[in-house]
Amino acid sequence: MRVVGTAGHVDHGKSTLVQALTGIDPDRFDEEKRRGLTIDLGFAWYTLPSGLPIGIVDVPGHERFIRNMLAGVGAIDAVLFVVAADEGWMPQSAEHLQILDFLGVDRGVVALTKTDIAGELADAAEDDVREHLRGTALEDAPMVRVSAKTGDGLDELSEALDEALRALPDEEETGRVRLFIDRSFTITGAGAVVTGTLSAGRITVGDEVTILPDKRRARVRSLQTHGEQVQTAEAPRRLAVNLVGIDRRLIHRGDVIVCDPWILADRFAARLFAARELRHPLKQKGAYELFVGTAQTRCRLRFLEEVDELAPGSSALAIISTDLALPVIPHDRFVIRDVGRWETVAGGYVIDQDPPKRLSGADSYLDDLRAREGLHGTVLAEWILQRDLVMDQERLMMLAGTGPRQVGKARLDMMVDGFYFARGSREMLERRLTDALAAYHEAHPLAAGMPLSEAKDVLGIDACAVEALFAEIEEHRGVDVDGNVVRLPGHSGPELTVAERNAANRALRMLRDADASPPELDNVGLSQQLARALERAGELVFLTPSIAYPSDIWSDIEHRVVGFITDNGSATVSQIRDTIGTTRKYAVPLLEKLDATGVTRRKGDVRDLGPRGRDLAAKIAN
Repeated sequence: MRVVGTAGHVDHGKSTLVQALTGIDPDRFDEEKRRGLTIDLGFAWYTLPSGLPIGIVDVPGHERFIRNMLAGVGAIDAVLFVVAADEGWMPQSAEHLQILDFLGVDRGVVALTKTDIAGELADAAEDDVREHLRGTALEDAPMVRVSAKTGDGLDELSEALDEALRALPDEEETGRVRLFIDRSFTITGAGAVVTGTLSAGRITVGDEVTILPDKRRARVRSLQTHGEQVQTAEAPRRLAVNLVGIDRRLIHRGDVIVCDPWILADRFAARLFAARELRHPLKQKGAYELFVGTAQTRCRLRFLEEVDELAPGSSALAIISTDLALPVIPHDRFVIRDVGRWETVAGGYVIDQDPPKRLSGADSYLDDLRAREGLHGTVLAEWILQRDLVMDQERLMMLAGTGPRQVGKARLDMMVDGFYFARGSREMLERRLTDALAAYHEAHPLAAGMPLSEAKDVLGIDACAVEALFAEIEEHRGVDVDGNVVRLPGHSGPELTVAERNAANRALRMLRDADASPPELDNVGLSQQLARALERAGELVFLTPSIAYPSDIWSDIEHRVVGFITDNGSATVSQIRDTIGTTRKYAVPLLEKLDATGVTRRKGDVRDLGPRGRDLAAKIAN
């Protein structure tokens, strides 16, 4: 199903023409009927000669209602551009054409209306319209003379619309639901109803949905398209959605129905185009309003390229910051109006909805934007993945603005635990890690391996993906992961030289001589690296980074503490201090170590035996 939007100057007969084509009056409000002009969006539908059903969004042409017009043309496949033959080209004709260009609407039919009263003016009007269309997306659009009053040309107009829509490429199904709401109202007995164009995905009765940007939850009670109830609706399609679980007063035009997680962007990178007939150069400073989908919000501009202003018809890469966070994706089209001058001044398309917070490397980021701005769907997903190497599936879909089907077509290396790895990335990351491990083993021969945290930094990828990658590399025997260290297979760990062994023996003797109150490691000539090697070999037990006991001394301390508590039922810090003959400086961390290893268990200010302490007591008794 396709959606067609009307465009053109006020009172050129758009609504009358829609009613003549469809038999449906798109003017919904009494005020519209009384004044003879469209104030808000109207909707109608009919079937073209080929059997293709279409929805028509009738938009207002009056300058004061341009915001409503922008809400209507945000998600259309083609335009029915209306010019009255008796008046010819008018100011809103030009502005609507510029807006259509900004929104990328390049298919349509021009209807030259009121030919029954135009007489000989029709020939001059047609030539004038052709001249104004030159150089625009509608330059080659068919033009049909028509009279809604007499019916002349209506069949030819339908045939021309049919041909224009048949020439459109098939829509790529993204699988990610997004419906910008253009109306919300209440039906007695049914509750909240919203309408809009479902631009992507599939909605089914019973689905749980989220209303952005406020993230309110609701459930789909029923769906209606073109006056008929349906169980499921697939994009693209005009749709009325009956929602339960939400108050209609909390829903507004510009809100968005989604089913999946989305990035809500309050700043995005874009290609920005200045209007062709701009009366003043476009500058960064100004009061601007942005329109995307059916949403509108104040915005601020920042040019990324070395320009101070944009001349009419020129473009630049820019960061656009908005007051309202929006669920935009790459290639979403937008329009910008100057609030003070009340004119359309710019438009463009989104390139990156998640730009870096700080653009210190602006030149590098500009290169990124230029490389990706022509990419979309599967190709964009591949580009993002090759840049970042690894990413979880959900975030990749959000950034590329696509669904699992398109991401699944991308050239990937593998998917592990919900993470996609770029083609060739596993081998590259494995080489990066193994080269770093080889250098680490050479620089730290006494270490059992590289700390896991350091290995994650070496890889330079999403921390959440590291475990999945380690598991994959370990399975291929590329590395061994042992607790909190990573090492190359075959790395035997610390092997002390004769000099290191002699230094270790001297230090151990000095520590044993001090019994329960050992000097700090620096004072016995023991480096941290050598001390940790002795710890891994089972010769030292650390209390703090600077205090350690020889393992035999520590074992004796454990026995003395267990013996005292067994005889007395419990012990205080001072009792343990006196029992092992030390000071509080050692007694406190010593007991914390015993608590951590299950020898003791703290209860308030005293200790009793923990599980391991009870086992040790039993062995001592036997």
